[in-house]
Amino acid sequence: MILLVVGLILAGFYCYGLGSGGTFYHQLVKAPFAPAIDAPYYRASLLHVALGHVLGLGGAILMFRLMVLACFWAALFYLGRVVRGRLAWTDGCLVLWVLMFHPSAMIAYTWTCHPDALTYLLTAMLLFSRRPWFVGIVAALGAWNHLAMWVIVCVEAALLWWAFLGMDAKRPVIATALGLALGAVTCKLTLMACGIEIGSDRLALATEQDLGVLVGYWTEAGWPVLYTLYFAHLLWLPAVMVGLYRERPRRMFALGATQLLALGATFCAQDTTRVFAFLAWGPLMYGLVHVLETTGEGPNGLAG
Repeated sequence: MILLVVGLILAGFYCYGLGSGGTFYHQLVKAPFAPAIDAPYYRASLLHVALGHVLGLGGAILMFRLMVLACFWAALFYLGRVVRGRLAWTDGCLVLWVLMFHPSAMIAYTWTCHPDALTYLLTAMLLFSRRPWFVGIVAALGAWNHLAMWVIVCVEAALLWWAFLGMDAKRPVIATALGLALGAVTCKLTLMACGIEIGSDRLALATEQDLGVLVGYWTEAGWPVLYTLYFAHLLWLPAVMVGLYRERPRRMFALGATQLLALGATFCAQDTTRVFAFLAWGPLMYGLVHVLETTGEGPNGLAG
């Protein structure tokens, strides 16, 4: 499985290259906590630029890009370990192959310097872990990385856990809520303590969007726009949902709700495909892994 992940990482370089997006984040690495009045919204994404600062990557943008992209690679290794323990070899390879050619992978390679790759890693660790203390820590870290997107990811996780785990979801949901609140509060307090005043945060920018224009755009474009958000993965989403419905209908509805949440966020975002990809991929993979686990053969050749 390790060799497969390494091969997919190299395939990502071949297919997507190493993009130049997000240079403004690198400009913050030298002094991520420098005071500023009317600072841009992205100053609130402290985690990855602070990590780059600690590692001394303020002068080498290539190394910063690779550091951020390494978060995406770490997520692949983490998910490789998850599927190795839950799925047959062929099914596990299928999941990893799907991950590398999902729109989120393309964006991680091309929109380097953005906090998205770290959001990807944190999403994987949040969704596929059931230890309350661990998901609480991850939830707090996610709030420091990209609070607006992370709130939706946490809601999606709660929906999935409720549908798939039942009463066992109570502790991780509570831990996630507490971690999210702690992360959001400490991030805001840190910004205040450092004298960083955000002019218009992401929530304010979202509310300023002209919804009429966006709704009209969706109405006119329709299917082509939806397809570009998913690429060919839209074609197997119905199969996953049918598989979930046959087990328990609420699981299908929970997965559908997460995709609608991700879709709804695009009406309030400027980068629709990027935002949607990083909100939608996790629940989609969560459902796919579960369906393969219950309908295929387990890692030991036994029915999952």
